[in-house]
Amino acid sequence: MELSVAEAAERLQLDESRVRQLVNAGDLPARRAGKVWLLDGDAVALMSRRARPQGRPLSERRAWALLDLLAGGDAPWLAAPARSQVRSVLRRMASLGADEWRAALRNRGQRVPVGGHSAAVRRLVQASEAVPAGPHEASAHGLDLVALSARPEVYLDVNAWADLSRALHLDKEASSSASAVVRLVHEDGIIDRLRANERLLALAIAADCLDDADPRANHAGMELLSSAAAQALGAQA
Repeated sequence: MELSVAEAAERLQLDESRVRQLVNAGDLPARRAGKVWLLDGDAVALMSRRARPQGRPLSERRAWALLDLLAGGDAPWLAAPARSQVRSVLRRMASLGADEWRAALRNRGQRVPVGGHSAAVRRLVQASEAVPAGPHEASAHGLDLVALSARPEVYLDVNAWADLSRALHLDKEASSSASAVVRLVHEDGIIDRLRANERLLALAIAADCLDDADPRANHAGMELLSSAAAQALGAQA
């Protein structure tokens, strides 16, 4: 089911301008139909059920830095003062719940639901430019979750998206009808780092699980992130 901006605003008890901001930020999946936006009803329902924590999300650079620090890295793309600030965020986040982690990490990649032939989706997941992720990959990377029905998800550098989507005939879709999810990463070097660091990839998948509608996925993602935070803070002590 799809909703107009006005209908979504009523269900979320937000101004229509705020709903449009959420669409533009990629927080609410939507598609254009002529001059209007049609929002994915499932995504609106999920947002209405979740608490909306206060505070701004981390920038993409700092979201990936937080995950890298959790993985035992040193986030070398940040200057020392910024890295210190992210360590402070980590200390604060360690005692918080899934909603706060989800909000803090949401800018790590622009979430794009896509549709296409099943063979094209398989080729997307297998493409050399892509890093398979999401709940679909959770059990393969040590998370306590078997999500057989989950849609495939991949991380992909934003510069590779145009050519790959054209070659595979993939189109943006409403979340409810999408065959797969692409998370576009704008920060240079992150895709290579995900390929090279199994721990970082597992933590990124844990963050993906927090975005899923399945409470089991949320729990599995939160377990790994909490454990990694405790380990990281123990190492700093």
